[in-house]
Amino acid sequence: MSANLTNPNWRLTAQVVKLGRFFLSRLMPIEKSMNTESKEHAPWYKEPMVWLVAGLPLLAICWGFVMLTLALESKDSLVSDSYYKDGVSYTENVEADAHAARLQIKADLTFSENEIHLALNGYLDEEPATLQLQLIHPTLQERDLTVLLQRLGDGHYAGVNELVLPERRHIWLLSHEQQWRIRGTELIEADKVINLHAK
Repeated sequence: MSANLTNPNWRLTAQVVKLGRFFLSRLMPIEKSMNTESKEHAPWYKEPMVWLVAGLPLLAICWGFVMLTLALESKDSLVSDSYYKDGVSYTENVEADAHAARLQIKADLTFSENEIHLALNGYLDEEPATLQLQLIHPTLQERDLTVLLQRLGDGHYAGVNELVLPERRHIWLLSHEQQWRIRGTELIEADKVINLHAK
């Protein structure tokens, strides 16, 4: 047995055991502190991962409600409210366009800051006393304008201009007395002559 203790291998083994005990004694306080930290959990609302995982879906739901509210409360101005009325009047409008083509009606429109002047030509038995000029906005129905043009004589008409120039509009000129209509789409500018004719 004493021979074994003097063996260098045994000495090496004893030193390894001592070193192992030394390192274990040093590691024990670290493990104890780690165990105490793991037992003290932070509240759930202080964890950033909880907010990341739960916050994004909640944000999407809130944004969905905002979009739904906007969709229900705001009116889509591109869609006409009078579907039936528009459907019924479609045939009348086609007939009015065809009637204007038969009469070869043409009109020259001039806009100034305050007035609209119109010169009317065509095969008319009698000039209408009034003409209706519709200035239709391409997308916003609430910005449409209707102007009543009064006859001054010899094919000339005048009305009040409430349009801020320049402005692009669909222009419809109608005679309810004679059931015709001519139309076009133009950029309306001050003192620019706009030619309308039957199509």
